[in-house]
Amino acid sequence: MDKMKQGKILYDPLPIGRMGVRKDNQEVVVANDYSCFAQMLEEYISYGAVQIVIPRSAPETKTLDQMPLVLKNRILIIDDSNEIETLNRLLFKLRKEFEVTIDEEQGFLKYPKNIPQDLRYAIDQGHSDLKKIALGFNHSVQADVHTENSIHNLRFLRAKTTNSETKIVLADLEALLNQYRKVDFDAITPPKNDTPSELISIFDKLINDKHYLNYSESINQLIIPEEREEALMKIRELSRLIRSKNYIGEGWDYVSKILKVWTGIPFPESKAIGSLFNNKELPAFVDMDKARARALEMWLNSDLTSLPLRRDGLPISNDDIAWLAPMDGMKVSASSNKHFSLGPVGELVKKLQEVQKQLK
Repeated sequence: MDKMKQGKILYDPLPIGRMGVRKDNQEVVVANDYSCFAQMLEEYISYGAVQIVIPRSAPETKTLDQMPLVLKNRILIIDDSNEIETLNRLLFKLRKEFEVTIDEEQGFLKYPKNIPQDLRYAIDQGHSDLKKIALGFNHSVQADVHTENSIHNLRFLRAKTTNSETKIVLADLEALLNQYRKVDFDAITPPKNDTPSELISIFDKLINDKHYLNYSESINQLIIPEEREEALMKIRELSRLIRSKNYIGEGWDYVSKILKVWTGIPFPESKAIGSLFNNKELPAFVDMDKARARALEMWLNSDLTSLPLRRDGLPISNDDIAWLAPMDGMKVSASSNKHFSLGPVGELVKKLQEVQKQLK
């Protein structure tokens, strides 16, 4: 690598569905709560992100005005039209076999009513993972890909499909992911009690700090097998220097992080998926599953009367809305929130009745 590059990470939000009742007329309202954004920004800092990458097709591009100026200045919008086109072509026969179509306007997959739930989830994950992998390769960004889960999912789909071309594509993708191994390093992590707005302020200071910029470059250097040992030593020293900065504040700590990086073994040749990767710059993959689980747990254990937060870390409204407490049956099984469930209808009715009594 002739010139070191600073870290870019693919934005992957986890909005949590909230329901509330207006106090003046008892109208039911629904909103997305981004109170977990603080947790995700904490992860981005630990991985040395300097830029947050959002694909042009993502709905977040329509709501950038809700984000603080410091974040907007660090967001890189990338054109993902080539990745979408190639992805749709590669998995066309998989979708055709199971009668899955694409909503051309929204880009969502549409399934027949009788498709098994596990197969539906697997096809969803296959499309999502393949796009993230392609974006990682073509735009040199850290992408949130859990390689073990992806490999398991590819094998599941390969066992389900009867189409030989689809089996080859899935097998080639599995072979590619099998060339990745984990590398552990001790990363910096901000104080756990910081609010979203405080973390945004810290991020603003960090991206203008030479030690953090060098920290970011060193993490990016881990993708090169022969430079990993030196990069790990630099990360340890730079983490110590960053934690000693007075303007950052007290309470910083170390946390063990994992990057999935290329082993150095040549990738298997594949005509099937070769067109998906243009630059063949080897990205690092990160696993945000634990971060999302912590974010959800943080929200569930928070003061239930607290207001939902917008993307900019500020309350979504004043106190004219009574927000429902979370239901025991609530589930978030995907970062895309496609399979989000507020809970069973009986529990929802009970919560609404409780709020109605409080407002009388």
